[in-house]
Amino acid sequence: MIFIAKNEDDIPSWKLAVDGKKTVTRRVKPIVVGKTFAIQPGRGKFAICRARVTTVCLSMDHYQKYAWDTGNIFDYKNSEAKLEGFNSWDGLMKFLQDKNIQFKDTFRIEFEVINNQGDL
Repeated sequence: MIFIAKNEDDIPSWKLAVDGKKTVTRRVKPIVVGKTFAIQPGRGKFAICRARVTTVCLSMDHYQKYAWDTGNIFDYKNSEAKLEGFNSWDGLMKFLQDKNIQFKDTFRIEFEVINNQGDL
């Protein structure tokens, strides 16, 4: 997968993923749980590391379930933004808006890095 976006601090998402600061990505197409993928810093660039998908669901389903279970949307928004590598929910929403992507149309894909640069 291409991880070219940057957060509010101008840190590339591939770097955040490698450092373990980004463990969730939102995409408009789902990916199969258990599938491994390369984290690439750009189209046609060599892989930085590999990751494995651990969970996949519609972003709105995840959002609504959390709201139902906890009743605290503020905590949800803060924790989700951090898992995405952003400092704030507003930063994440601005990123999606700039890409012309509606949150409700995305899949929440959680992943774990399974090997780093030296392992490739």
